[in-house]
This record gives sequence, structure tokens and C-alpha cells, in this order.
Amino acid sequence: MAYCYSVRGTPEILSVMSKERIQYLLQRYAANEASRQEVQELFEWLKDQHGEDALKNFILQAQTDEEPDLSLPEQHWNNIWHSVQSATTRQLPKKNVRYLWTRMAAAALILGIAGSACFYFSHQKTKATAIVTAAKKDITPGGSKALLTLADGSTIILDTVQNGLLALQGKTKIIKQTTGELLYSQLVSSEPTAGEVLYNTITTPAGGQYKLELPDGSKVWLNAGSSLYFPASFTGSKRMVKLTGEAYFEVAKVTREGKKRPFIVVIPPSRSGVGGGEVEVLGTHFNVNAYNDESVIRTTLLEGKVKVSSSVTNQQQPPNPKLLLPGKQALLNSKTHTIRITEANTEQAVAWKNGFFRFKETGIHELMRQVARWYDVDVEYQTNRSDQYYTGVISRSQNISALLQMLELTGTVHFQIDNNPVNGKRGKIVVLP
Repeated sequence: MAYCYSVRGTPEILSVMSKERIQYLLQRYAANEASRQEVQELFEWLKDQHGEDALKNFILQAQTDEEPDLSLPEQHWNNIWHSVQSATTRQLPKKNVRYLWTRMAAAALILGIAGSACFYFSHQKTKATAIVTAAKKDITPGGSKALLTLADGSTIILDTVQNGLLALQGKTKIIKQTTGELLYSQLVSSEPTAGEVLYNTITTPAGGQYKLELPDGSKVWLNAGSSLYFPASFTGSKRMVKLTGEAYFEVAKVTREGKKRPFIVVIPPSRSGVGGGEVEVLGTHFNVNAYNDESVIRTTLLEGKVKVSSSVTNQQQPPNPKLLLPGKQALLNSKTHTIRITEANTEQAVAWKNGFFRFKETGIHELMRQVARWYDVDVEYQTNRSDQYYTGVISRSQNISALLQMLELTGTVHFQIDNNPVNGKRGKIVVLP
């Protein structure tokens, strides 16, 4: 069960819970057989700081015992221990943060024991709430979907076309691999002249994502509602692409005549003419979030070095490039054109690529924008509350009800699902107080 920090336990009672009782509750939880009362009992115990310490000691003992007391698969214990080790204890922020699970140890249990479910009650019956609806009211998650537009304007629907050779663009073959990924492969090793360059665009719809390998060997993962404009063959001293939306890049190191060839990601201004910028790299792994409906362009660096700059046209305010190091994030304000460097939560930045929603003190509006893109839904607000923030993780392969139910169990928000197509979307989610 999801508990907020306002729920209080009694340390004297929690600390005396027997080892046998903990074993029993963990076994029941791991098998998805625990009753609502048993889950509440377990999470009440975890709620206290002593409970967290006890769980860590309990896991250590279970791993070191020659004959472990718990009949749980070894991988479950490995996952739990990894989660506990990687988690950090944080003080409750001043703003009204609602955690989707009970602090560090509860998060470890949910992620480690529950496996792909990621949240216990997504597969359990609960009392009737706005979100507990019949299956016909649910909405399935997005998947691998994209549209490829060739230089002549013709299009290929990548999620329905058969594997194999799809087209030729100059001296480059476009191949859909058996893994479903797109590969650009040059026919000859010699580079074409600038006059032969043909530009393609790959576009993912809301509810879609796709992976491709560019002709230089660089790999790109596109998130939902994104597009990448790129040449079928790179020429000249620079490799340049244009991105809208969000993408994760693993850039190949390429030289020409002994000189490094920078890879530049251009973020065009939004439809309203606001913002825009550039990310220049050599060989590195990074994520760029540049959706038009977000107030900042986020560039998160995992490996290598990148240089982030604004594409302002005001001559009185020239671009001020910032160098980004691994573990850092650049926040480019699309209105003021200023760049701020902060510590990055790299796991959160690339969670979408790895198949998860990962929230950390995320406001309800930002959270629901991510939900809307992945499930291809409209969102309607019937509440003006904007002071609620959420932290948690859930698989993106879950139906939308699993995510919304997790939020509902914090007791701070409720939802209604309308799966009738509306405004070209697959449905609508109503956010209620």
C-alpha cells in the first residue's frame, strides 16, 4: 500500500516484530498473495527508520546464511539489496511531496520483489475508486512505432513494414533489422559529395518510440512525440541533425583526414518561435529533452563531454556556450536563453529509454505530460491543485490504470479514464481532486 509521510508508525511496536513474521510477510508479498492488511502491516514496519535498518540487516543475513530462511529466488534478494544500496535517505522537502511508496526500504521491496509489476496493487483488487474500472475502460501502453519520411516526400510506416531493405537514399541502404531497429548503411566506403546529400525524417507519434543507427554508426533512441531530421550520408567537417521532442544519443567517434568531426544536435525554436539551442559533441552518451510544451531544454550527460549553447538571434545577447561534464545536466531556458548547470539524476533522465517512468519530486502537470505522450491521451484537469509532488518508479509496459492507481493510493489525487477516442487521441484522463 502507498503511504505518505503523514502516516505514522509506533517504533516500539514495529521494532518487536518477529523475524518469523517478517519472513512470512515477505514471502506472501513476493508471491502476490498478501492481503491488504498484511501489506499494510509490512509497510507500517518499514515506515520507521529502525525498520529500514532492520530490513538491510535482514537482507544481509539472508544473503550470508548458509541455509537462507526465506524461500525467495536469489535474483529477488540481489535486486532488493541493489535497490537498498543505491537508494539515499532524504529529508522531507518543505514543499508538499507525496511519495509513491514508503521511503527507501519499501521502494526496494516494490522494485525487487514485485518484479515487473513494480507496484503491488496494480494487480490486486482494491476498494472501489475512480480508477478501478473494467478492462474496457483501460488504455494500453505505447510501443515501437514511427514514420520515416524520405527525401522525395514518400513515407514508410516502420511498425507495419516487413524487415529487410526498405529503400535506397543515394549510396545508403535503409534496412529494417529483425530487432525492429532501423539501420542506415552506406554502399561504399568513400563519402559522397555534398550535392548528393539526401535528408530523411523519422517521427514517433504519441504512444510510440523507435531506435535507429545513423550512417556514421551513431545510435539514437527517440521517445514518444519526437522527430529527428538527418542526412542519409554525413558529409563535410560536421555531422548535424535536428531534434524535436526527446532522444538519447550514443555518438560514434568519427575522424576525417585526421581531424575529429563534431556531432551537433540542433533544437529548432518551438512553433511559437521561442527557444532553440545546440548540443555539440565528439563521442559521448547523452539525453536531450526538448519538447515544445516544456519550459526548459534539458541535456543530461552520461559519458564524454558536450557543449550546450542557445540559438538566440538577439545580437545584444550573444550565445554563451556551457561545457557539460558526466553526471551534469544543462537547463536551457527557452525564454531567457540562459543556461544553468545542475547535478543530474541520470537514472531519471534515461528511465524512458530503459522502459520506466521514474519520478522524483515531480509535479502533477509535468508527470501527466509524460503520461499523455506515452499513452496518447488528452488530459483534463478538474482541480487547480499544483502543490503536489510525487516520487516513484513504474514500468512503461503497464496499462495506464496501474500508474494512475499508484498515484491515487497516495490519497492526494483521483482520476477518471475515458477510452473513447477524442481529438485524435486514444482517450482522455480526467484529473480530480
